[in-house]
Amino acid sequence: MPAQHHRPDTMTATVLRSYFVVLFLAVFAMISLFWGFADTDSAILKLLLIAASASHAALYTLIPVGLTWAVQRINTLVPGLRYPTARILYPLAYLGGSLVLIALYADYRVYTLYDYHLNGFVWNLVSTRGGIDALGATHSTILTVTLQVAAFLVANALTLWGLHHLHHATGRSAVSARSVRYAAITLIIGLCVGEIGHAYSVHTGQEGYLQASDVIPFRFNTTASGTFNRLGIERTALTERRIASGEIAYPGQHLEAKALDHYPNVIMLVGESFRWDLLNPEITPNLWAFSQQALRFDQHYSGGNRTRMGLFSMFYGLYAPYWYSFERQRVAPALMNFLRDKDYQLALHTSQSFDYPELRHTVFTDVPEQYMQELQQGEPWRRDRQNISDLIDKLDQRDPQRPFYGFMFFESTHAPYTFPPEAVIRPDFEPELDYLRMNLQTNIDRIHARYINAAHHVDNEVGRLLDYLKQHNMLDNTIVLFTGDHGEEFMEKGHWGHGRDKVFPEEQIRVPLVLWMPGQEAKVIQHRTSHLQISPTLLTRLGVTQPPLSYSSATDLFTPMPYFVAGGYDYMAVFDEHYKITFPFTGSDYFRYLSNNAQDQALGREDARTVIARYQGTIDAVVEESQRFLRKRSQQVPPIGLVTTCDPKC
Repeated sequence: MPAQHHRPDTMTATVLRSYFVVLFLAVFAMISLFWGFADTDSAILKLLLIAASASHAALYTLIPVGLTWAVQRINTLVPGLRYPTARILYPLAYLGGSLVLIALYADYRVYTLYDYHLNGFVWNLVSTRGGIDALGATHSTILTVTLQVAAFLVANALTLWGLHHLHHATGRSAVSARSVRYAAITLIIGLCVGEIGHAYSVHTGQEGYLQASDVIPFRFNTTASGTFNRLGIERTALTERRIASGEIAYPGQHLEAKALDHYPNVIMLVGESFRWDLLNPEITPNLWAFSQQALRFDQHYSGGNRTRMGLFSMFYGLYAPYWYSFERQRVAPALMNFLRDKDYQLALHTSQSFDYPELRHTVFTDVPEQYMQELQQGEPWRRDRQNISDLIDKLDQRDPQRPFYGFMFFESTHAPYTFPPEAVIRPDFEPELDYLRMNLQTNIDRIHARYINAAHHVDNEVGRLLDYLKQHNMLDNTIVLFTGDHGEEFMEKGHWGHGRDKVFPEEQIRVPLVLWMPGQEAKVIQHRTSHLQISPTLLTRLGVTQPPLSYSSATDLFTPMPYFVAGGYDYMAVFDEHYKITFPFTGSDYFRYLSNNAQDQALGREDARTVIARYQGTIDAVVEESQRFLRKRSQQVPPIGLVTTCDPKC
C-alpha cells in the first residue's frame, strides 16, 4: 500500500527532474546573452566565462529546486502530513522557475540600456516614492513589459505541462537521476572554485578576469583578502578607496558675512538632462538671447551624471561621495541655510518629486512643506507649464519688502522627452518611446529629435518667466541662473541617456550655465567651470566673506580650477582638459582605475599606467577632500581639494 501511494510521486519527481534540467539550460542561455558585453581577449577568458556562466546557472536553478525540496522535507519532519503531490510541487517549481527567468530577463534589459545589473540603485528606485515615475515609462513600454512577462509565464507553464504529458505517455525520463546529481555536484564545485578564483583575482588585481565575469548577473563578488594574507599570498591589487560614509562635520551655518542693504532675489532654473549644446539660437532662442546679456559659461560641467549628484554639487559645492552621509544625516547646504537666515520667501517647484531624488533629505532639508510644490500627474510638459505659471503667481503675490528665492526643476527633457505640438522644431521625431523594443542603432536620431523638441518647450517656459521679470522690472534686483542637472548622451560614445556609473563622457556631464547677476557686464567665460562653484559664487554675491574653501570644495566661478570632479553612485571621475580618470569609491566593485583621453577614448594599458602615475597626487588630493568634512577628519580644516601635482602639459 505505501508503494502504491508513492508511485504517482515518483512520476512527479521524474517530471520535475526533467523540468529542472530544461530550466538550467534556459537560464544558461539567458546568461549567455550577456557575453557580448564581456571584454574577453583570450581563449582562457572565454572558457572561464562559459564555466562561470554554467555554475551560476546551476546556482539559480537551485532556487525552485530548493522550494520543492523544502516542502518535501517538511513532510518528513512533521508527522501526519500527506506526502506533497504534483498539485503542490508543480506550482512551486513553476513559481520559482518563473521568478528566476523573469529576474534574469529584467537584469538583461537593464544592463542593455544602462550598463549595470539590478542592484541597490534599482531597489532604491523601486522602493522610493516617485522612483518609478522618474523612469518616464510610456504606455507602450508598460504594455511590452506586460506581454513579455506573460510570454515567460506561458512558456514556462507549457514546458512543465509538456514534460508531464510526455512522461505520462512514455513512462521514461530523458535524464537519469544519477547523471543530474553528478552534473549538479560538478557545477556547484565549479561555482565554489570560481568564487575562490574571483577572490584571488580581486586580491591580486587580475582585471581581465574580473571585467569578464562582471557581466554575469547576480554574482557574489566574493573577496577573501584576509585569508590570502594569512596564507602569505601577497596582495598586488590596487588599494581600495572607500570614502562614502562618516559622521558629518560641515560648517553649513553661521557663515561670516557682511550685511547688505538689499538682498537680491534668486531664481534657480534647472533642466533635467539638459546638455550644453542645446543652448543655441534655434533650439533655445529665449535662453540664447538672455545669455547675450548675462554671463555665459561655455565649458561648464555638472558634478555628477545623475540628478542626485548634479544637484548636490550645485547646492553644496562638495564631491559626490558626501551625498550618502549628508542624505542619511539630513544636513542642509550652507546656501539654503543662509537664504533662510536672511528671511527669503521660498517657492520650490519640481515637475518630478522631492523624494526621488531625495531633495527633501538633502538640498531642501527642513524646508517647510508649504513652500514645496511637486507636480507628478499628467505629462511632464504640462507639469512644467503649470509650475512656471504657479511660480509667476507667487512672484506676483510676494512681499516686496523681503527677498524671494525660487527654484524650478523642469522634467520635459527627461526620457521619454515630452512636448506640446507647438514646440515641435524637429518633425522627424520618434512618436513614442518603447524602452524594450526601440533600436538605438537605427532610431537614435528620431529619439534625439524628441529631446530637442522637449528642450524647445522648456525654453518657451523659461521665456515666459523671463518676460514676467522684465515686464515687472525685477531683473535689476534678481539673480537668475539656468543650467542642467547633468547631460544626456545619444550614442555618441556608445550609450543612450545618462548615469553610466563607470564612465563620465562629455555628453553626460557637460551642461549649459547662464547666470544673470545685476550689475554684472555680459561676458562669455571660456575657462572650464563646475557646478561645485555655483554655491560659493552665489554666497559671495550675497555678502558671505568666509573663504569658499572653508565650506565647499571649490572656488567661485571666476577663478579657474586645475581639475574637476564628477561622481555617480559608485564611481567618481577626476578630469581636466587632457585626461579623465575614474574609480569606484563605495567598495561595491573591485577597485581599478579607468583612464580616457579628452575625447573619452580608453587609453591603452601602458599609457593608462603612465597617466595614472602622473595624476596620483591629484587623485589622492580628491580622496582626501572627499573626507575633509567628516567628523573623524574634522581637525584637518585646511582645504586640499585644489592641489595639483601634474604639469598641465601632461
